[in-house]
Amino acid sequence: MLTWSVIRPFLMVFGGCMSSIVSMEYILQIDPSAGNLVTCTEFVFVMLQSLPQYVTVKSGGIRFAPRLASDQAHLMHGAVWVSMSVLVNVAYGYNITVPIHTLFRSCNVVSSVIVGWLFFGVTYGVSQLFSVVLVTCGIFLATIGDASVLCVHCDGGILGALTNAKEDMRVWAVGIAILLLVLFLQAFLGHLQRIFYDRYPGTSDEFMFFSHVYALIPTFLMAQGLVKSLSNLAASQPISPLVPVPSGLVYLLANNITQSVCIRGVFALSAVVSPLSVNLTLSVRKFSSVVFSVIWFNNPWTGLHSLATLCIFGGSSVPILAMWLSSKKEKEQ
Repeated sequence: MLTWSVIRPFLMVFGGCMSSIVSMEYILQIDPSAGNLVTCTEFVFVMLQSLPQYVTVKSGGIRFAPRLASDQAHLMHGAVWVSMSVLVNVAYGYNITVPIHTLFRSCNVVSSVIVGWLFFGVTYGVSQLFSVVLVTCGIFLATIGDASVLCVHCDGGILGALTNAKEDMRVWAVGIAILLLVLFLQAFLGHLQRIFYDRYPGTSDEFMFFSHVYALIPTFLMAQGLVKSLSNLAASQPISPLVPVPSGLVYLLANNITQSVCIRGVFALSAVVSPLSVNLTLSVRKFSSVVFSVIWFNNPWTGLHSLATLCIFGGSSVPILAMWLSSKKEKEQ
């Protein structure tokens, strides 16, 4: 039965995450290397919102409120979450466009099944495995479609040389490898969250806050690049003649707000549905973001991308349809 506690996270994921991607693309148009700045400000923004709940001032000192989950659980969750969150934006610096970044990450439903089966002893039904196959086909079709736009159309077709030669191909390959690593980190995180949330009920906000606290550690290692990117955004054109505020800073603030809604939605969703359902939801959301990005920002689109759309949306709907049919059959009996 659908309740507000289930519907609300879905609305937060689709509204917050899609708006975040749009503002991110505007930021990257101003400074392609601003991914780390976006990640850092998102960490701080979300953490500051939760400070009153988890930090207290006693006897002149600042202390964290007692935690429900163990220190070991927080360290494991934080290490995986921080690694995933940093790497996901680092990939933009390796010839990875926003559409292919989003499409490729939509393959997380596949990594969720692989990680669940290999490390957590999870078994999956025929409908779920069929869904994985369709979504995987869609992602690879979209990747090939993107490559056909990037490559020189010579006798070799999409297997011809890249416009910027072998060096750009190597850089692009590193970006793809980073996205692959992010996929499996995200899948591993999803299964960890399910275990921790079952073991420590009602701790999704607690895990979110302390993960953002841990995220401040790599920030100090990126300080020089963060200052440079912030300067570039501050020097951007005003958002409008009537509002003389740099557009880059406006987009950065908008990204922080919408990403906060997005993250809270994902954490809340992880607490009420299975890891596979979370990944299916995120896959559909990501591809919806790509469709919007292509229309709004006039990004390249090919017939392969259209075919990928059918595979991804079709594959993501298979488990839902199977559950609906199963529920209907039980009621009839």
